[in-house]
Amino acid sequence: ETNLFKSSGINAEYGVNVKRCERGSTNESAAENAFARLCYSHHQKSIICDSPPSGDDERLRVVAFVGGLDLTNGRYDTPQHPIFSTLKNRHATDFYQSCATDVRDGVGPRQPWHDIHSYVEGKIAQDVLRNFEERWVKEDDGTCELCEINEDEFNLEDDVYDGEDNWNVQFLRSITSQSCQFSLLDRARKLKTERAEKIEDTIHRAYIHQIRRTQNFVFIENQYFLGSAHVWNDEDKPKKAVNLIAIELVKNIVESIKAGVHHSVYIIIPMYPEGGPETMAVQEILYWQTCTMRMMYASIAQAIEEEGLDTHPTDYLAFFCIGVRGDEIPEDLPEPENDVEITLREKDRFPIYVHSKMMISDDEYIIVGSANINQRSMSGRRDTEMAVGCYQPNFLYQDGQLPAGDVAAFRKSLWVEHMGELQEEFDNPGSLECMRKVKEIAQRNWEKFTADDWDAEDGLQGHLLTYPINVAQDGTVTVVEGYNLFPDSNSEEARVLGKKSMYLLEKITT
Repeated sequence: ETNLFKSSGINAEYGVNVKRCERGSTNESAAENAFARLCYSHHQKSIICDSPPSGDDERLRVVAFVGGLDLTNGRYDTPQHPIFSTLKNRHATDFYQSCATDVRDGVGPRQPWHDIHSYVEGKIAQDVLRNFEERWVKEDDGTCELCEINEDEFNLEDDVYDGEDNWNVQFLRSITSQSCQFSLLDRARKLKTERAEKIEDTIHRAYIHQIRRTQNFVFIENQYFLGSAHVWNDEDKPKKAVNLIAIELVKNIVESIKAGVHHSVYIIIPMYPEGGPETMAVQEILYWQTCTMRMMYASIAQAIEEEGLDTHPTDYLAFFCIGVRGDEIPEDLPEPENDVEITLREKDRFPIYVHSKMMISDDEYIIVGSANINQRSMSGRRDTEMAVGCYQPNFLYQDGQLPAGDVAAFRKSLWVEHMGELQEEFDNPGSLECMRKVKEIAQRNWEKFTADDWDAEDGLQGHLLTYPINVAQDGTVTVVEGYNLFPDSNSEEARVLGKKSMYLLEKITT
């Protein structure tokens, strides 16, 4: 029984069935099962549906949507990311705010949201459908059969579009046999086994494969960024946050430095995770994130010193967040009452929450999905995830030249949103000139975002902000002077660099 379709216009008595799948494993102890059910999540986000016929074929087609968007409130937004001006209209019944917990519904600011989702059709859509079927069958108790998708009604043939802009797309997952009835083909090709449990971790493997073959630049947007703890110098490093993404990015940079080639990595994350920057869990996540950054910058700084270069670690690796300031405040909004509401109304600013899970490499390859860059999403044994890895065979990085296909166009459209306009330097993201231009725009925006004497006429150029850390020439990561705490926080616990908890289990926050 569910209230999922209440007020939706859908009659739940006709063809609507919902299954709730608990985390846990029959191969683990009762305590471990209870922990998994409480702390891990089914995190896949997809919709599969029929689509009108195409061409002369009168059969329906199967299409799918895969990415980071949850089907819940607060996710609708525009590239302008309003925080006050739409509270009486567009967001009147869609108010959401989980980063400033004392802000009341309708008072504002709302939590602006940045996310990425994809639309797929053809064989890849059938792979997404198969994932749903395998998940459903695993939970089926015989009381609710899936409707049949047959070739009489649906075009399931392997039609290959051969236009110049065609795509190759691969379906990727983090999942175990506890949550999925794997096919024999999956078992033979890509699964590993731990404790008699079959595990698929193809999202992690795809990230590593693409990072290793990247030659010019990597652009990442993700809700979290932590991992490679096995190479941290910190004594209290977590034992199992060992995904390889951070260290592989660094290895690529270091190898490029030694080869005399510039390589750039741009990473956009939220200013802080959801839940309030002062909360224990958020502080610990921020601490793991800081440890990851310290490891990366120390390695890059060492390579710069060994090669005798006059560059800076942030010339190769730069972290950013995004924010908005200067929205129009309707006169008839309810008056702010508590200190948080008053401060945020006066400052008229708020971080934009980055919920994307995306990587672009060399303008030729893109991963979009539900997986964060942490151990929960990448291990295969924790949260269940899905993603698509995509490229256009006719638009590849060749002979030192970046391709000019749809991946490049999408990356540039994101950069226009983040930085207000296209710059000439954006044509070559791997160059030192481009990295420094992006950092210049982000730093200027940060100074405007945090200024006490805000001039609304001289607004931000887009939304990109320098992430509030200071990186020294030797790779040391510290706070920006004056910003030990996040802007507008009403708590002395809202540390930018985070703090390790004495109580939380590492599996929860990594």
